[in-house]
Amino acid sequence: MTMKRFVLACAIALTSLPAAFSQTLKLGHIDRQQLMLMLPERKDAETKMQAFAKTLDERLKAMGNEYQTKVADAQGRAETMTQTEKEMALREISDLEQRIQAAQEKAQEDLAKQEEELLRPMVERTNAAIAEVAAANGFTYVFDVSTGVVLYHAKGEDILPLVKAKLGIQ
Repeated sequence: MTMKRFVLACAIALTSLPAAFSQTLKLGHIDRQQLMLMLPERKDAETKMQAFAKTLDERLKAMGNEYQTKVADAQGRAETMTQTEKEMALREISDLEQRIQAAQEKAQEDLAKQEEELLRPMVERTNAAIAEVAAANGFTYVFDVSTGVVLYHAKGEDILPLVKAKLGIQ
């Protein structure tokens, strides 16, 4: 079941509950993406990500330069090369192309892993603050409006100010 279907099923279930029971539900919403951008440690994480991405980019550029040099060298010597030398040069260039492709894929994986490692503590910290605020204020459900799943939330209460206060964010 997709998240949208789940939310739709929950909404239908909530609207079909008897009036007395539905009055005990307290709904809240938060823009988690906005909250994450407000965290003071976010800037440091972004700086680390940019430095890591720059390092990966420099490695890939160096491999690209090596590739360009090998291709230019092979083209420049093509007329004087024996068939065996041409085959060796082509094999070497082909191997380098494969290494570059593998390095690009690995760089993407490493970048995603680095981002997850840097964001995990912030996500855990905001999860804890949201759970504490929700429990302290009697919320039954808190929806994350930054995901786009909730289309209407006028009857809910935005708990972003409460969570910001819990986290000590101005």
